Amino acid sequence: MCILPIPHNLNFLLQFFSISLYNKTNIKRAARKKNFLLLLIFLQMKGVLKMIDFLLFYQKIMDVLPARNIQALTDICYEMIGVPISITDITYTLQAITPKTKTGDYYWDYLLDHPRYNTDMVVRLYEEGIMQSAIENTKPYIIDWGAATSDFPKIVGVIRINHIIEGYIVMQCPKDGITEERMTAMSIIQKACAILYGDSHSESSMESIHQKAFIGALFKDDIHTQNQLDIWYRRTHLNVYAPYQILAISTPEIKEKQILSYIQKVIRTLTPCQLAIIQENILYILLYNNSITISDYQEYLRKYLEELLIKFHAHCGISNLFYTLIDTTKYRTQAEYALDFGILFYKNQPIHDYKDYYLPSILAPRVMEMSACSYLSPAITCLQEYDQKHSSYFLETLKCYITSLCSTQETIQKLHIHRNSLLYRINKIEELTGISLDDYHTRLHLMISFYMIELDKKIH
Repeated sequence: MCILPIPHNLNFLLQFFSISLYNKTNIKRAARKKNFLLLLIFLQMKGVLKMIDFLLFYQKIMDVLPARNIQALTDICYEMIGVPISITDITYTLQAITPKTKTGDYYWDYLLDHPRYNTDMVVRLYEEGIMQSAIENTKPYIIDWGAATSDFPKIVGVIRINHIIEGYIVMQCPKDGITEERMTAMSIIQKACAILYGDSHSESSMESIHQKAFIGALFKDDIHTQNQLDIWYRRTHLNVYAPYQILAISTPEIKEKQILSYIQKVIRTLTPCQLAIIQENILYILLYNNSITISDYQEYLRKYLEELLIKFHAHCGISNLFYTLIDTTKYRTQAEYALDFGILFYKNQPIHDYKDYYLPSILAPRVMEMSACSYLSPAITCLQEYDQKHSSYFLETLKCYITSLCSTQETIQKLHIHRNSLLYRINKIEELTGISLDDYHTRLHLMISFYMIELDKKIH
């Protein structure tokens, strides 16, 4: 009888073979005797082993995992299963592929010629619901990528570490070649990749946990002193230094966290100096170090980010630069204001800077909380009533004059009237309202009033 060593961790073996389907007592008895042949008999009795030698498959995987070589793992899977297999990370960057020959499938052949799918291809996956499927399915699932790939049905396995999606395994099957045992094999590959990915990140996993906790604490305003910051720096081993800037990114679909995660990982390839967190379906990215003040780099990052956002119909609000992390929540609010008002005012633009939204950020709460009569200049109400009764245009004239910074020349050009006509109207307005347009505070109040009227229209 063939006697082979059994792994010390029996629970690991039981997990690999979905032990709920089998007789645990008998398998444990076989394991204690270190008898793989007896184990094989039990598995065969359950109808698991058909064309794929799962015991040999498992043994080969166990042999290759300590090396942490994802390509070697993929080679083993191809050898045992007999169909092309590729592994990508969450940004669809190729990690491993076997065989390294074209199959005629567009998506497969593309990865052989490029390091990762371009954004247009990712958008297509998103629009076809494939990325959403990754979120919804913890077990292997089947996808059909359209008529063009009908000859290449695929089994997909999602790699998750601590419930976070880290990558994808794609098994390209021949037509009518999706079988139960290949689905079982994909489940085994998923577990193997999770172990491999988990081991490869094991040295930094605790740091990663601390970093997530750190940005969570920053955004909850739990850090108020330099001493608290220093403690966090020691825990996270971060070298976070000024200046700082916060990005707030959202998609039209509030549940599309996978898209936000993809965007974050892509941005990380461009600027690794960042901390990120997704809260309430908004991706927040804290950028740091001096690179964000370099104009050429800023321009490049902004252009790339704009193209990425457009493809996913997403928007980004950007805060001003700041120089102490203790102020993080204040500048997070800036990014949120820029995001909200940017979508409200300029929904066709993907990027919105807070510096362009000072006034709505300041005035919008007053518009929403106060009645119009509490903040509008009485002169506006007076002219509204007069114009309605006499079919005149004094309010329009006043608005144009004020928003033209009281420039007579600019006003007459906009209104297409004679200079004398404008001067007459100005005198009449002052007479009707009792105000002086030479007074600075009066002009300021009128300007704010007109702005708030327009703001109210956009908000409501």
